Amino acid sequence: MLHQHPVHKSHDSLFHKALNAVIIVVATASPLITLPQLFDIYTKKNVAGVSPITWIAYIFTATIWFAYGIIHRERVIVINGALGIILASLISFGILIYSR
Repeated sequence: MLHQHPVHKSHDSLFHKALNAVIIVVATASPLITLPQLFDIYTKKNVAGVSPITWIAYIFTATIWFAYGIIHRERVIVINGALGIILASLISFGILIYSR
């Protein structure tokens, strides 16, 4: 269950419950969209066309979201940020070791 921030009103409608369920899935799964990029880098050892600036920026923004999630005790945001940091760091490391 998402943490209920004091400013938010409690919403018990079916729509809000469904939206919360969708958000949990999307927030957890969205960082996993980077897995094909990660797989290509480490299996093909080719980083042509992969921008290190983009992935460093991704680490930066994921770190901010992670910190926000911790401060506000929002588990879904913490998971999303942590996965983002881990996956973007692995991609950045791959760029570093396989760039010519």
